[in-house]
Amino acid sequence: MKNYFSHSIVRWKLFFIVLLWLTACNTGNEKKPADETIAKNKSNSSLVEADLSDISGSALFMRNCTSCHSMSYIENQPAFPKKTWEKIVDKMIKNFGAPVPDSSAQAIVSYLVAIKGKS
Repeated sequence: MKNYFSHSIVRWKLFFIVLLWLTACNTGNEKKPADETIAKNKSNSSLVEADLSDISGSALFMRNCTSCHSMSYIENQPAFPKKTWEKIVDKMIKNFGAPVPDSSAQAIVSYLVAIKGKS
């Protein structure tokens, strides 16, 4: 029994050391609050704000995709060519059961290409 407890104590000590180290590594890397970032970006005259709701397929995307994916998730994706977006949308429908009618899939792909596409 004594051997078990000494190993258990060593594990806990190691756990807390790693936890403290991870906490120390993250100090100073906190993300800025969204309001501060937005204010900074709005003051940057080189940024252009886009109203993505005017792009064709926006309503279909919002209706069918945002139940699982936030807009920030989509914005953080790399720019993909149309073929890749088609494969991703197809995978979401066939493998993950996304409730996207076949008639809407191409419009959603076109929307994704418009906001995060590359040639």
